[in-house]
Amino acid sequence: MDIEDLRKFIIVARHENLHIASKQLAVTSGALSKIIKRLESKLQTQLFDRVGRGILLNVQGRKFLGYASQLVHETDQAISEFKGDSQRSTITIAGPSLLLQHYLPALADQLSAPHFQFKVNACWEGQALEDTIKGNCDLGIVTPLAARDSEDSASLRSIPLGNSSYVVAASGNHPLFNSNSISQIDCKTLHNFAFACPHVSPFCGVKRGIGSDGWRDDSVPRQIKYRCNDFGTIMAIVEHGLALAYVPEFIATKHKLSVVDVMDYPHHYEESFELVYKPSFAFGWLNRFVDSLTTATTS
Repeated sequence: MDIEDLRKFIIVARHENLHIASKQLAVTSGALSKIIKRLESKLQTQLFDRVGRGILLNVQGRKFLGYASQLVHETDQAISEFKGDSQRSTITIAGPSLLLQHYLPALADQLSAPHFQFKVNACWEGQALEDTIKGNCDLGIVTPLAARDSEDSASLRSIPLGNSSYVVAASGNHPLFNSNSISQIDCKTLHNFAFACPHVSPFCGVKRGIGSDGWRDDSVPRQIKYRCNDFGTIMAIVEHGLALAYVPEFIATKHKLSVVDVMDYPHHYEESFELVYKPSFAFGWLNRFVDSLTTATTS
């Protein structure tokens, strides 16, 4: 079975559209149709149902897609093992934008071979996890909770990247600092100041609580004045002193914000992050990278 046929089958299966797949692969729809027929003949199994002028991956096709993705994955890693760093590889990394911004520079340093190219896909962690499982990306940055919630994540391995406590962050020109040189307040005073919050979690894209940022509004209500799912906009609001935000500590550090100590807030919120990947038998770029990253995180 030709590995290039499998590569093209994966693209067709991903789009379930010969025309779109042909544009991506720069081949004709007719050529792709012949490849699909060749595979179906080899397997003596229909992989797509023909619906009108379209195609739809069927149960057998979905099953074969898993095998095809694994075969292509192992082939690429085997080639990488024997060709070493001279092998030109495109590495696809997916995850929430905030986590990519924070972790990608360090990961790219570990993947420093001159022939590597990077394709970065900013998406919700559930999509990053699904794409890694299906072989649509090589590496995904997610929270352990997302991996535990996925029934198919058992095929993946993970490397802890770190964790971050959430803090109340404010810029130096926030009204809070007009009369206070020390950034300590109580929950009652906190309610006098506006907050900027996302509609949904910046990691999973799901509404989590009133502010979707981990703050326990059911226990300590806040004055939420600004809501926006673009975290850059939220940070702009905070940096202009218009609002406070409850964010991972690395966000506060990156934007040079002050941490406000809410002395009587009874809760602590923390997120952990990990890198997920599909393991390989071959000692290609992926296993070399995993070894170097594991050494770096444990030293």
